[in-house]
Amino acid sequence: MSAPRAVLFDLGGVLLPFDPERRIAAIVARTGATPDAARAFMASDLPRRLDAGEADALDLAEAYRAAFGVDIGPAEATDLALSVFETPNHELWALAASLRARAVVGGFSDNPAFVERVFPPGAVLDPMFFSSRIGACKPSREAFAAVEAGLGLAPAEILFIDDTAANAEAARALGWDAIRYISNRQLIADLAARGLP
Repeated sequence: MSAPRAVLFDLGGVLLPFDPERRIAAIVARTGATPDAARAFMASDLPRRLDAGEADALDLAEAYRAAFGVDIGPAEATDLALSVFETPNHELWALAASLRARAVVGGFSDNPAFVERVFPPGAVLDPMFFSSRIGACKPSREAFAAVEAGLGLAPAEILFIDDTAANAEAARALGWDAIRYISNRQLIADLAARGLP
């Protein structure tokens, strides 16, 4: 198996571990809502709209006000959204940095672009493809086509790492190489099989 010219990492669940209940607890603490009300809020269409670039931090702040009757500005609304993330997976961020000597190393994530705020200091993914910027979410063909065009590479030259099986399968169906992330150890072994450190 030949080494790819570009390696793209998913964020949530790979480079950025997350726990939805962390955000539920943060919403409850800030708004006084019940956990069930906070979960219902997060189950609304708003997260999808944020990911697709159809809503922004102003819309998120207004949604918090409408749902819970509390005055929350865009900056605080963004902080609440980001509270879902745990400590970054520093081992994988270091691995991504080391791969830059061998390939373009970027990201491809279904998230609003403000998620860049929780990247570790000095961490770089370039290019970074956010669904909110390209206007399409994985595993749609449109999302993968936008990333392919942005890279200017043939499908077979791209390696994609994602924790969701459907996203990895969609990439493979389009001719990309893909690794479904399960653990750091498994990913390192799968990269080594492709000639990557």
